[in-house]
Amino acid sequence: MIADGNGSIALNGHVFNGAKNSVVAEDLVLLREPPCQEQICIRPCKTSDHGSIQRLCCETGFLGRPVDPMFHDHDLFAELFTRPYLDYEPGWSMVAEANGRIVGYLLGSVSRYFDWLQLWCGFQTASKMGFRFATGRYANHARSRKFVRWLFTAGMKEQPKHPDGAAHLHLDIDARYRGRGIGRKLWETYEQRLRGVGIERCYGAFFSHPGRRPESAYARFGFTVFDRRRTTMFEPDIPHPVEVVCVCKNL
Repeated sequence: MIADGNGSIALNGHVFNGAKNSVVAEDLVLLREPPCQEQICIRPCKTSDHGSIQRLCCETGFLGRPVDPMFHDHDLFAELFTRPYLDYEPGWSMVAEANGRIVGYLLGSVSRYFDWLQLWCGFQTASKMGFRFATGRYANHARSRKFVRWLFTAGMKEQPKHPDGAAHLHLDIDARYRGRGIGRKLWETYEQRLRGVGIERCYGAFFSHPGRRPESAYARFGFTVFDRRRTTMFEPDIPHPVEVVCVCKNL
């Protein structure tokens, strides 16, 4: 499954299997920017943050912009890309807060069962989309119908491979707060926690297209490209090729 796009904790001191890829839009590009001058608090995610996380997911779901032109069912879009983390591994999720407002989040997974959890959650959400499609919920929005068809026919096939035995991250930042070092703070906090429990490898994924190649930004922080695959998720809205790129780092 893809996430922009994008969890009980199974910790026993061993390396854990990662999740299927979640797409991260506008992520490590943030990490190379100057630090934010506004006071930013990085803290663990609380249940009361879930609504803000889901709203932010939808505000950035179309290559860093609002998802509405592509899919207008916000509830199910956010559920597709955040539920596996928030329902099953909430202890590995964290948020960036500015003046009491959630302006970024990092959702993580270290569970050896997360691949299966994501498939199960994805199946449930896709089934809801299919039902709403069949009952006319998307009758007045052709692009939403196209997104549902893409999810059922091409979504899984267009996912790049990811490393076995690796933790996973899904990072997202409010458009108004990009370029202020918030992504760096979230990543460094997550990396420190992973090292603390002996996890040796981490991976993430993002969209890459002409004019925006986040690979170089990831490379500055020790990530290397593991796999890449072209996606048709944004066609025909985006005329040039878009790839989903998986990068990984040894900790």
